[in-house]
Amino acid sequence: MHELTVLVACRQPHTDDILELRAALISGGAAIVVASHNDIMGGLHDELIPQLVLMEARFSPEEVAELRARLNRAGHGPTPVVFCGSDHSPLDRHLALGMDYLVPPFSPDLVLNRLLTCRERHQLTTAAGEEEVLRLLRTERDLQIGREIQQGFLPAELPSPAGWDVAVRFEPAREVAGDFYDGFDMVNGRRLAYLVADVCDKGVGAALFMALIRSLLRHTARQRWAGALTPAMLHGPDLRLYPELGAAPLLAAVHGTNDYMVENHMRQAYFATLFFCVLDPASGAVTYINGGHNPPVVTRAGGGHELLQPTGPAVGLWPDALFEIGGTVLRPDDTLFAYTDGVTEAMDESGTMFTLGRLVDLLATGVDDGAEEIIERVHARVLAHMGSADQHDDITMLAIRRNGS
Repeated sequence: MHELTVLVACRQPHTDDILELRAALISGGAAIVVASHNDIMGGLHDELIPQLVLMEARFSPEEVAELRARLNRAGHGPTPVVFCGSDHSPLDRHLALGMDYLVPPFSPDLVLNRLLTCRERHQLTTAAGEEEVLRLLRTERDLQIGREIQQGFLPAELPSPAGWDVAVRFEPAREVAGDFYDGFDMVNGRRLAYLVADVCDKGVGAALFMALIRSLLRHTARQRWAGALTPAMLHGPDLRLYPELGAAPLLAAVHGTNDYMVENHMRQAYFATLFFCVLDPASGAVTYINGGHNPPVVTRAGGGHELLQPTGPAVGLWPDALFEIGGTVLRPDDTLFAYTDGVTEAMDESGTMFTLGRLVDLLATGVDDGAEEIIERVHARVLAHMGSADQHDDITMLAIRRNGS
């Protein structure tokens, strides 16, 4: 067994766990020093050059960082390892920071083999440190380029005809996102299409599929479609509610994108939930497909609201999926608010979600606000709910408001 010099940092040196660990180290041939946090920080062991420093998991991450900084300042740079007794729960906060660890049973062979493994990994990591930094810098640069390219897929402005107020907000959780939105003219400007979607997963893979799905939907929706709507395609009984001028290309776009994704990318297991609607600015009629997406909220000027529930599954999930057309009408001072689950599932420090109920209540309190004001108010409330918690998912919001006459 290789001889090791080990510094054991603990709060109380005579507990059963410390005595058991000390005995295992000595039996395994290690030279050890047991010291308190205060002694080490006070420089009492600056002359010691340990190969490893074992620190109790009961120390806070801040205390562990202080110990490591002190030993590094003294020119040592030993391999850092946290350890615990029978209660493993204090380890969690250190494991989240990537620390190596040691747990009972503290038998000589197990302890020394584990520590040698930790030291070897630490030495390899240190030796590769500069190369890793350069690699991370290159990766960061590539991600930044990817984000700029992805931003190019998103329209700088959404169509906003006379009498209508349209606004959007997009807050990716990472450098690149799986959420996306879109807005464009259809049928020679007689209809307007709006889209909010969320590709499963996050990061680069989701961003690539975001670009693909968005392009397929937009391209197909803007082409002529010779098919005709039938009652079976509609989410409701009255054909008059769904002007075929916008509904037919909408249905073709979603079906065509689903078929392409299933046929060509089933193995990658990426799919997207989406809310894709077509607006007739003259009448306020909205036809839509909700493919497994969070239900947009329509707030009514006279009070109350409507949730636009799913009319089909997520896109790319399975072949021969059935997507139906839904419809509603936006009257003066009504607002349609579409969003991704980064809004309703935003969590505070305790893991409590923002929820759809909170969103509906919030939207009901500002029915006279403009589209931009609505989005800013929701965004501010979501951030206040999250507090110091991290943003774990992309946030996308779209508000379409019909101005009062």
